[in-house]
Order: sequence, then C-alpha cells, then structure tokens
Amino acid sequence: MTHSEFKIRFLPLHHILLDEARKMLCDDFEAEDAVQNLYLRLWAGRERLKDLASPEGYCRTVLRNICIDRWRALRLADEKNRMLVEDTTTEAAPDADGEDIQECLSHFLSSLPDIQRRIMKMTINGYGIKEIEQITGVPEANIRVTVSRLRKRFRKYINE
Repeated sequence: MTHSEFKIRFLPLHHILLDEARKMLCDDFEAEDAVQNLYLRLWAGRERLKDLASPEGYCRTVLRNICIDRWRALRLADEKNRMLVEDTTTEAAPDADGEDIQECLSHFLSSLPDIQRRIMKMTINGYGIKEIEQITGVPEANIRVTVSRLRKRFRKYINE
C-alpha cells in the first residue's frame, strides 16, 4: 500500500476514531495518543491492510484494544500510586490526608539526585523493574535496593 492509498483509506476516519477514543478514555490527550498509536500500527502493517473489506470496522476494533490497554495501564499506575501512599501513611500521622502526602511526595522527589528521582517516578508510574533497567541502565538489584531505601527515607520524611 502506497502513502497516497493509505491517506485515502485511513485518514478520513481520523475524526470518527478520535471521537470514539474520547468516549472510551474520557481524556483528550490520552485519546489523541491512542489514535496516533493506531495510525502507527496501521502504517507498520500497511501491506496486510490492502484487502480489508471494512477499514473503519478494523480501525475501530484495533482502537478499542489500544484504549483497553491504555485504560489498564492507567488503572495499574493508579493502584501503584495508591499502594505507595498507603505504605507511607501506615506509619504517618493519623491526621495526614492524601493531598498532604502528594505534596510531601513531590517535595521529597525534587530533593533526590536525578537517577534516584527517575527510578522512583518510574516505579510510581507502574514501570516494571526490567523496564526501568532497560531505560536507565541500572542493574536490577540496584533498582530494587534503591526503591526500598527511598521508600524508607520517604516514610521517615513524612514522620518528621
């Protein structure tokens, strides 16, 4: 499939797909990212798409799967954030609320050296140890130790 054929078949669907992604994700930026991801996947597999009977139906199906993956990733990141906050609040003062914890966390992160800040942010955002290792180049054992020590330091930081 040539570039012009791709544009003729798939680009007119952009607004329809963007509206559908917005309905599923309830976030304009996430929806735009999902549609962009869809077009990247379509372009990468453009040779298999020559004989599609319904390009719109195919695009909607792939987009739905992308949105489900994004929704799951967001939910996982939310759960990890909640777990981190719960870990830190178990030893914190009983009157501390979620906003104070988030404020403390952002202040704590800003005080860390760059590599530790990056590792902790990736952990909070749901990255796995292997993914962090690939991105940062820090060995897996060092990442585990760093995260453990930073959690302990954060608990101490909150209690002070």
